[in-house]
Order: sequence, then structure tokens, then C-alpha cells
Amino acid sequence: MPILPLFLLLLAATGLRSPAAAAPVLIDRIVAVVDNQVILWSELDARVHSELQDRGLSGYVSPAELDSLRRQVLDQMIDEQVLVLKAEADSVQVDAAEVEDMLNADLRRIKGSMTDAQFQEMLTAAGLSERQLKARRRKEIRNQLLYRQMQTELSYRQHVTRRDIDSFREAHRDTLPVLLSLSHINLKVRPSGAELAAKLEQLKKLQARVAAGEDFAALAKEYSEDPGTAARGGDLGCFHRGDLVPEFEQAAFQLKVGEVSEPVLTPNGYHLIYVRDRQEGTVCASHILVVARTGPEDQKQTEQRLRELRARALAGDEFAQLAREYSENKITAQRGGLWDIYPRDSLPPFLARQLRGLRLGDITEPFFLDDGGHIVKINDDQASLEMLIRQIRTAAAVDEAVAAYRQRIHVETRLEAGLQELSDRATTGRVP
Repeated sequence: MPILPLFLLLLAATGLRSPAAAAPVLIDRIVAVVDNQVILWSELDARVHSELQDRGLSGYVSPAELDSLRRQVLDQMIDEQVLVLKAEADSVQVDAAEVEDMLNADLRRIKGSMTDAQFQEMLTAAGLSERQLKARRRKEIRNQLLYRQMQTELSYRQHVTRRDIDSFREAHRDTLPVLLSLSHINLKVRPSGAELAAKLEQLKKLQARVAAGEDFAALAKEYSEDPGTAARGGDLGCFHRGDLVPEFEQAAFQLKVGEVSEPVLTPNGYHLIYVRDRQEGTVCASHILVVARTGPEDQKQTEQRLRELRARALAGDEFAQLAREYSENKITAQRGGLWDIYPRDSLPPFLARQLRGLRLGDITEPFFLDDGGHIVKINDDQASLEMLIRQIRTAAAVDEAVAAYRQRIHVETRLEAGLQELSDRATTGRVP
């Protein structure tokens, strides 16, 4: 049961959506009744929007595909609500303080991403006050934590032995299991030394002009290569720690109001940072960015390094240790490269292509995404397989618990009426 960002919930409530769903807009309505609870169209729309993003389907999706996805997601939401009601009936408790902490963090994130006026405009479009939004979100977070707690309790009841693991591995010698544990090593494509030196010299000339008294904003408008801020004189707004890349933040938070940094190198290039204001826990700054670009030779060098690491892993070096030492994704490197657990039949398209034809324990050839080069291993160690078996058994236990409790309560779906209304509006051109 994913905890959706508050932004997605507002997005659904205001009728904003991906191009895939950009046809007629349906006014909010009940799409399912689960005992004494209801599921609204806006809640379903938020989950569908999130699912489209997760599957990499932010472009066009046919109306038939979208309707099918809505049905699948609604079935999942109903099952989740049934399990939440069972948790309440079983007197499962969640920490109220944790709910409030998550709610407040969610609210801070969305308010930090827009002005107060934009936030109020979004609330108005959604037909909600801030208090109403918080009450709705508080309930959703509580339900999500209840669902997780029930999952955890059911997981604790699953016992996995060494024999289970050996049998699982033997059963999947020639085919992949329904869940895959994947680890990766991620290397960034770095600009050459010559490119970096040239860009540093370019920025130092701008630094000298700022020091001589020229207006920072005017120079940013003319020379900054950040398309998102150059027109605003490099204005980045105000930000907290954790909002931007670490190298940039470290320099910005050390500056006093009115100071300009030395050139700062980040994965995007070299920056000059000018701090306009400081508030409690935030810095308000502008910057000039000179992009250090990579070329085909830089990518070839990264690919060669990945091939060397792959060869070492295939020769017997522990993949997890190589990831800890060499991977440049700091979060996954700390976990020995553990990336995620994916359902075999709903892999993101970019992963499905790379894993085609592989088996447990295999390692992909190097491939490149926006964040650099990767090699991915389909984990087959004992700990990973034990975790997969436990998750598979837990999912089956959840299904059994939902099916049993569903017989004791009233469940009614009303999605088809909403889909028919959308179809009618598309036919007649009557869009609210």
C-alpha cells in the first residue's frame, strides 16, 4: 500500500493529470464502498497517476488501457481497505505521533515546492481547506500504517528453512521467480579533465566580473546554462538541507548573506552561488551554472570500468562488496548495491530489456540511464532468496486474510458508472 505524496493527491483533486489521462475530467464520486468506508474517484486517480509514473508510461496510454489499469488499481485499493478494516477489528494499533510526523513532513515538502499563493490556489481548485486536506491525509496515512503493520504480522508467521531455499533455487534453475531481488553498481559518466579545466576557467572569469561589481543577476541571465533559472537571474528560491545536491548545499549553507562562493563542482558542472537571504533552516540563493558536458569517449570509459567490475564479480568477487566500494549511488551502495524487489511480470521496461534471457545469479551487460551506467545482478544468495520466499508467502497470506474477511463485510464497486460517464462525455464533447 504505497504512501502517495500529498502533491499527487492534490493533483488528482484539481483534475491535473498525465497526458495519458488528459481527456474528459470527472467530478469526484464514490467508486467503491467497503463496509463503512468509501473510495473516491480522486483517490483512485492519484493511485493510477502514480502507477503510470512507476511503469514509465507518462506518455500516451489508450483509453482502453487506462480503464483496465483503473480496474486493476481499484481492486487493489479495495483489498487494502479490507485488510485495514481487519486490522482495526483485530485491535492493531499505530503510533499517533508517527502519523503526525509523516503528515507534517508531507505538508512541508509540498509547501516548500511552491509559493503560498500557489498552494492556496491548488487548495481552492481542489475545494479543500488546509484543515480538510490534513484531516483526509491523516486518515490515509493511518490506514497505510495499519496495512503495513498487518503485513508485518503476517510476515512474522512465515518460517523459511534452508531446505525451502534449496528447493526454491532448484525450481528456478531455468526460469525466474515471480519476485526478483536486484542489486546494481552505478557509475556516473564524468567529463574529461580538459573539459572541466575549460569550464572552470570560464566560470572564474565570471567570478572576477562579480568581484569587480557587476550585477550577479544580469550575468546569470546572460551566461548561466541552467534553463530553469537563467531567465530569473539565477534565482533558485529558498531551500532546506536535502533539497539540492550535497556539494551545492554544503557550499551554500557556509555562505553569509551577500557572499558569493568560489566555483563549486557538482554533477551538473561548475556553479557560482550568491546567497541573498537566510531564514531558519533555509537559504535563499541564486547561481550561475556553466555545464561541463560529457562526450562519447567519457561514456566509453565508464562502460569499460563497468565491464571490469562485472568480470571481477563473475570471477568470484562478491558483488555486494564491489558495490560498496565502487558504486556512486550512495544510498544503494550502503546496502551492498541492493536496488529493489520487483515483480517479474511488471518490470519497468528499461529493466525488462536488460534482464531478458537471464537467470538467478546472472549479471547484465553495462547499460546507461540518465544517472549514468549500470550493471545489475539478479540476486541468488541465501539471504535474498529467503527474503523473496518470505515475501511470496506473505502475499499469499494477505490474499487469504482479505478473502476471508471480505466475506464478513459489504463490498460494492461503482467504477463502471464512472467509466461510462467519461465515455459519454468524450463522445458528446461535454467536459466540465
